[in-house]
Amino acid sequence: MNALLGDFGIARFYLDSQPTPGGSTSSTGVKGTIGYIAPEYAGGVRTSASGDVYSYGIVLLEMMTGKRPTDPIFKEGLDIVSFVDSNFPHQIFQVVDARVTEEFKDFDQTQMVPQNMVYQCLVSVLQVALSCAHPLPSERMDMKQVASKLHAIQQSFLGWKAKK
Repeated sequence: MNALLGDFGIARFYLDSQPTPGGSTSSTGVKGTIGYIAPEYAGGVRTSASGDVYSYGIVLLEMMTGKRPTDPIFKEGLDIVSFVDSNFPHQIFQVVDARVTEEFKDFDQTQMVPQNMVYQCLVSVLQVALSCAHPLPSERMDMKQVASKLHAIQQSFLGWKAKK
């Protein structure tokens, strides 16, 4: 259960062989996988670490929901981000994949209240994912913040599990 993600090809781009008037190169096209690529890239914004954070958020949402961002249910303006966001935080079990919750032996969804640590952890992970996948790059966490928050969630859960 230790996922390692190296390169999933989101921020690939081609560079012009000709420099721009300022002497730097410019991107002629962004390549990526539909559903994972940051929305600002459609407007011609250069690839950035913020775009990779967006893609990471989509991967987290995919892991938590068990749905790909290209799932057939996502149409007519509904996407994986709005799907989760519209059920967050009070109806997360409308979106969290049952396989995620099966990991907990004593899991009882009817007992999922805000005071329950499993519920708190699920909400926290979804909150991180939604923050990463925010439509505005300036509103996204950076990866150091993401790693720190996910580590804190893990430590809280492990501490709770050890007491149980």
